[in-house]
Amino acid sequence: MKRMVIASLAFLFSLGIIAQTKLNAEQQKQLIEKMDKSASSVKAMQCEFSQTKSMKMLKREMKSQGVMYFKQPDKLRWQYTAPYDYTFLMNGDKVSMKSTKTTQKIDVQKNKMFRQITSIILNSITGGGLKSAADFTVEVYKDNQTYFARLYPKKKELKQVYEVIEIYFNESLTMVSGVKMKEKTGDVTTVKLNNVKINPAINDSTFSID
Repeated sequence: MKRMVIASLAFLFSLGIIAQTKLNAEQQKQLIEKMDKSASSVKAMQCEFSQTKSMKMLKREMKSQGVMYFKQPDKLRWQYTAPYDYTFLMNGDKVSMKSTKTTQKIDVQKNKMFRQITSIILNSITGGGLKSAADFTVEVYKDNQTYFARLYPKKKELKQVYEVIEIYFNESLTMVSGVKMKEKTGDVTTVKLNNVKINPAINDSTFSID
């Protein structure tokens, strides 16, 4: 019986490995070109998101949700609505982080690490980071009918924080559907985008930093 269980587990595990296939160089090039073309057509985006953070030290998951607004080239509003109220605003080189009690403003140009992280956020939303050869080593995989890319940081500052960033695409390969960020600490943050609207009319006041 024990041998049968072990054999069954081995078989199931092998199926998982087979299902997840790494694309060859030409396939990866074609997919990245398609995603890059789609990303370039996204001038604005609005959606809802759900986020799960698995914290290794606490051995528990923290779940939150909210809304996101994005406008080319560098405007972003990432607003948590539950279980707390917190807003991350980016407008050009300026960043503001607001809670119900405090507001913190940051000049991104004066903080190299923060500049790179905000760049990751923007590129992850559109999938534009797939062509950032100087920043990441990119590997693209197919898992059944789902495509996703693994981005391994090259730059020292990012390598100190992230082990790998995974970007998931919708079935038509026209937009990003989710992002998973694995940190060096063992913490994992997974974000899923829902009810996505491409190129809606978004007032610039949405990204206003007072």
